[in-house]
Amino acid sequence: MSKRKSISQKARFEVFKRDGFSCTYCGATPPKAILHVDHIHPVAEGGDNSQNNLVTACDQCNWGKGARLLTSIPEGLKDKAARIKEAEMQLAGFNEVLRTQKQRIEGDAWEVAQVWMGIHDPDGIPRTHFQSIKKFIEELGVVECVDAMEIAVAKINYSPTKCFKYFCGICWNKIKQGGSPR
Repeated sequence: MSKRKSISQKARFEVFKRDGFSCTYCGATPPKAILHVDHIHPVAEGGDNSQNNLVTACDQCNWGKGARLLTSIPEGLKDKAARIKEAEMQLAGFNEVLRTQKQRIEGDAWEVAQVWMGIHDPDGIPRTHFQSIKKFIEELGVVECVDAMEIAVAKINYSPTKCFKYFCGICWNKIKQGGSPR
């Protein structure tokens, strides 16, 4: 720990003059505040009395800061509110992107399901099949999945279960081979 050296009256006055006789942290000025010279990098942390390491601080800011580095001082309420607001805006934007992506995948999955439903069940497709189609679309894209379903229904048009398993096998093979660009 460094030993504190006193700051001359002249050096104090020069710091006050440079900083416009106002607290660099909160803007307080005399006569409402008593001004001090504060070490940006505390003496306890190795700071010195050079002009670049000294700033004007009111008594409350100086005492509140103590021997801590400025990086360890908690952010102000206004700054915290602004940071939280920005984070919320980013999260809302990200969630909107995810919702849009989910809707696109859902629509693409219906396109693939229509191929299967055209041969096996025009009234619908099992939910588990539909969920699998969506996962394959995420990996391969809709064009590859439509192609895989068209191959499956052309080859196995007599059993809905076997046809869907064949479709899944085609998709897994495509994924193992590196898929294709979506």
